[in-house]
Amino acid sequence: MGTVICGKPGIFSVFASSVDTNGSSSTLESDLICRMSGFRLESRKELHLGISNKLRILGFLLLGAVAQPLAAQQSTQPATLKYLSLKEPDGQILSYRYQAGATDVKLQGTKQAPKAHIKLKIGSRPGFVELDINRGVIYGLEPAQHFGKDFLTYVLWAVSVDGRAANLGEITFNGQSPVSINVTTPYQTFWLMVTAEPDYAVADPSPMVVLYSIDQSGGEEAPEKRAQRIEGKLAYYTHYTSYDASPNSPEAVPNELLQARKALELAVKAGASTGDRRGQAVSNDEKQIGTALNMATMYLKKAEAAFLKDPKGSDVVQYSRTSAQIAENARALSLGAVGDVALRRLEEEVKALQSELQKLGGGKGTASSLDQASAAMRPLISSSETQIRPGGITAIVSGIAGKMKQLASQPITWFGLAGWAVVVLLLFRKPSV
Repeated sequence: MGTVICGKPGIFSVFASSVDTNGSSSTLESDLICRMSGFRLESRKELHLGISNKLRILGFLLLGAVAQPLAAQQSTQPATLKYLSLKEPDGQILSYRYQAGATDVKLQGTKQAPKAHIKLKIGSRPGFVELDINRGVIYGLEPAQHFGKDFLTYVLWAVSVDGRAANLGEITFNGQSPVSINVTTPYQTFWLMVTAEPDYAVADPSPMVVLYSIDQSGGEEAPEKRAQRIEGKLAYYTHYTSYDASPNSPEAVPNELLQARKALELAVKAGASTGDRRGQAVSNDEKQIGTALNMATMYLKKAEAAFLKDPKGSDVVQYSRTSAQIAENARALSLGAVGDVALRRLEEEVKALQSELQKLGGGKGTASSLDQASAAMRPLISSSETQIRPGGITAIVSGIAGKMKQLASQPITWFGLAGWAVVVLLLFRKPSV
């Protein structure tokens, strides 16, 4: 017996073969052995490439299967509480002296509405602060439709030092002229802003700030009657940042009816519907969302019917405002602006993720980490509106909670990653021939 060495560029194979006792091998036999060995090498290479191609195809199929559910889940994902800073000159936070009488305050237009400004009287009363625009003037404010499809009215907000915004009331229009209002707030220290909104009943402000309170002139008032300036940034927190600012062509219907339509549209778009939850239990808050949407739809139908019967009748306005208010309640619950729907959805998604990882195997460590993360998240996202709002924990909520919600609300991503892991393992597995 001897050996035959078969060579190809970059490939050498050594095989046992029969040789004669004189040490000379049969040329024909050697050639045959080399041909056979080459065939085996080529066959093995083709087999390996075949497996690789099939695995690549499998990987792309997995990726495609992941992409579509991810796109579908984006619309139902709870919004993250976001911090918005108003970068405009001369803005101030003012503290109003208790029962010190009325003082003059001005609101100046932002870059969105540079010609707009408001003068108003603000006075401290027992238990509340009164804001009177009836004794002031609104200048240069155009109808809100000017800012895009989703904007139909204006809302005046009092924003506390820590960024919590309270809806004080709507600034309506009589034709092209804004109507002054008289409102109150329990806040003693705040700054004011006016935002363009889809309807009057919004729970959180939009990013479309058109007016904000500026340095108080004081005028001829005694120093003890003037508001006291408080150091701080003009900033606020909101869940509502997704609006359509594309050009708008409003219909020739009452603005209140347009607001009701838009409020219901945004409530549904926010993911208020609980019909597709992948078999998960529906919480009481989510049942309330469904009930509210049904009621909002019913009142909107009444408003539409009243409009067809008498376009200028009072029922159109009444039913429309009722529908808008109920739809906004559903939207606020769905996006986490109030209630604890966001927390419950997060917990359910984490549990579903743990279950999927355990089924795939080797998910104990990750499931344990998710348990710890879920436990850490509980005190940060509370059913109490004051706790989910800005304060000592809000900066953490806006950062960590947002990322955790996005990750935990998409368990299909983990399934896709697990599929890729299987693909990689199979790719590096030594093929048998």
